[in-house]
Amino acid sequence: MLLSVFQALMAGYSRLLPGRASDTALHLLTTPRVTRGPLSFRGSEPDLTVSLGDRAQLAIWQGGEEAALFVHGWSGRATQMSPFINAVDAHRYTRYALILPGHGPQADGPAHVGDFIASIRLALDFPRGPVSVALGHSMGAGALAHVAAQDPRLERLVLIAGPAEFRGLVNNFAAFLHLGERARLKLLQKMAARVGIGFDALNIARLGGQIRGPVLLIHDTGDREIPFVEGLRLQQAIPGATLYQTQGLGHRRVLRDTVVIDTVTAFANPPTVSQAPVKALA
Repeated sequence: MLLSVFQALMAGYSRLLPGRASDTALHLLTTPRVTRGPLSFRGSEPDLTVSLGDRAQLAIWQGGEEAALFVHGWSGRATQMSPFINAVDAHRYTRYALILPGHGPQADGPAHVGDFIASIRLALDFPRGPVSVALGHSMGAGALAHVAAQDPRLERLVLIAGPAEFRGLVNNFAAFLHLGERARLKLLQKMAARVGIGFDALNIARLGGQIRGPVLLIHDTGDREIPFVEGLRLQQAIPGATLYQTQGLGHRRVLRDTVVIDTVTAFANPPTVSQAPVKALA
């Protein structure tokens, strides 16, 4: 009931004062809704946490020589990555989990996909060498794919409930708020200016052909935040993509599903050269 009233107010507000309504929408779209407080990673706490840039942090679990990177989603927390962090082979991987701007224990201002992308790039400079496998959820998946299209250090990707492009996310939010057409167009302009990256450059489906390594896509058919069709678009656009679809898990419960975790673990822990079976000589 309250939501319907709010949407009706925004509809009228956006038609009378489209500029101000677009400012309100921009504020809502760049203000993470996160439960604040200490980050407690289930299973094991990181060995250390370092600062990246002004507001991001990188939690690190020391381990093997290869690197695994985990990127949470919009209004998510790094602790949501715990099932995957704990599942990959700690003897093989040193594990890194991003704590993104606006998503830490204390509120530290707004955030947007440009902040996600910049933080991922900073994180890639931390390991010595490439990142063997990187997992992202939601906006974290989209930002990870954007970086992977330009940076070969991301060798294999797991993209869970990721968007095919970001213009659609803003349009969907405008539709959710019942914004008028002028306010919607102003919101798109202001969001692009805030992020500092044009929407064409954030079209992951268009960039998909530049992602060369294996990609595991995981998307639920009933996802209401980022529709399943986005996963289908990514599957068609990325040459090395495999789509694993789930049902009944939605946008966030997919991160806790044991079959999903097992699927990601198998993808993240392929046999090494030394483990591969040796073919007998004829």
